[in-house]
Amino acid sequence: MTNRNPYAPSQASLKPAPAVGAATADVWRDGKWLVMDVDATLPHRCVRCNAPAGMPMKRKVLYWHHPAIYLLLLFWIVIYVIVALIVRKTIKLEVGLCEEHRRARRNALTIGLIGMFGSIPGAMGLAQLDQPGLALLVGIGGFLGFMIYLMIKARILYAKKIDSDEARVGGCGEEFLASLPPYRG
Repeated sequence: MTNRNPYAPSQASLKPAPAVGAATADVWRDGKWLVMDVDATLPHRCVRCNAPAGMPMKRKVLYWHHPAIYLLLLFWIVIYVIVALIVRKTIKLEVGLCEEHRRARRNALTIGLIGMFGSIPGAMGLAQLDQPGLALLVGIGGFLGFMIYLMIKARILYAKKIDSDEARVGGCGEEFLASLPPYRG
């Protein structure tokens, strides 16, 4: 009897990433979009500049649901959340970033988080100076502003559409997309 970890992936489920410069048969470009089979492995290159990716690769889970589901927000956010969780499609990726883009993402995360949570003491300090309107603006505006900054600058890839056998992903750099074969539909 072996003492195997039941939570560790089996060796059969691990697929090696394609080598630098290798094109995979299940990953293509379509204009500014990356099109891929839902079980495809991305090339082991930076998705921004196409340089060799640093290890370890960044594990990402992308979610997508039809945009019409957003209409449920008009009724009640709880209904939207429940329906979106039920109907969303998922794709799991291992995304490569070179050291330069990894550092830029880490800096964006640091700036965004410090800004988000730094706006709260700033607002409390202004409230102590009898500036409640300005305190509210700094607190809420700063928090939301830095949250939006985080969502834009720290995001690696995003799903444009995911169906049962194919995904369309945005956020890749032109150099990376140029290295992929064209999508033939």
